[in-house]
Amino acid sequence: MNRREPVLEHIFEKVDRIPNFPETARRALALLQNDEVDFAELEKVVRHDAAITANFLKLVNSAAFGLPRKVNTLLQAFSLLGINQIKFVLIASCLGEYLKEPIRGYGLSPEEIWLHSMACGLAAEALARRAGLHRPENLYTAALLHDIGKIVLGLYVEGELHDLEKTLKENPGLTFMQAEWMVLGADHAIVGAELLRRWEFPREVYFAVRAHHDESLMLQGRLPALTALANALVNLMGIGVGVDTFAYHIPEGLLEAAGVGEKDLYPVIVETFARVENLKAAFFS
Repeated sequence: MNRREPVLEHIFEKVDRIPNFPETARRALALLQNDEVDFAELEKVVRHDAAITANFLKLVNSAAFGLPRKVNTLLQAFSLLGINQIKFVLIASCLGEYLKEPIRGYGLSPEEIWLHSMACGLAAEALARRAGLHRPENLYTAALLHDIGKIVLGLYVEGELHDLEKTLKENPGLTFMQAEWMVLGADHAIVGAELLRRWEFPREVYFAVRAHHDESLMLQGRLPALTALANALVNLMGIGVGVDTFAYHIPEGLLEAAGVGEKDLYPVIVETFARVENLKAAFFS
């Protein structure tokens, strides 16, 4: 295939090779849409998947989530977490399914992209509180899954990494997204959005994923702005970063669109960093 030809359709063929988002998680998220959740019914659904259950309990027992005591069952965890936190941990518990191999084209190990994704979710949670966003569940989903497109492009981009690096070196004014388009004919945000659309996530979620590096889109609503801002802060913190770390910039108006002020950023960074350190201690020590 000629590399200069549009390759979007070729890349989207690889989207279908990615395993579907776990059915257990999809059913649990559907239950969590109800105003009053039956935790016993939710527990029956989640415990059906032993891997998700184990990951859920390991996550909530880490210091990152600050529970007052260790929990041994899903029901105990549900009783101590809010609905939004349950959704957060549930989605986070599924990430490992897609992070079993390094994403070599981006210079990322499974651990690095997992930590980056978790850090973005945690930063989004902290930003949401300061923005007064009372129902941030779709924000958490978008923030946790914002880089899912890198997994698909990682199947294709590895052989083109030299071209990406060369393009950025020769054109220092380019963003990494622009370089992706020049070399691949696509970028990881649009590929990730398409994957989430096929998985039938809410439009608000896959739009935020599509927008998280696009200045013309991220300013169109609070959720995409918060997703983009969370990602930008985590990149600045150097958590789980790859070859594209310094080839992005924050547009004017992002803080206003997100509904936060400059004074909010430092405490968000401090909180996120501390919680990520707790995750490292729990999972990688």
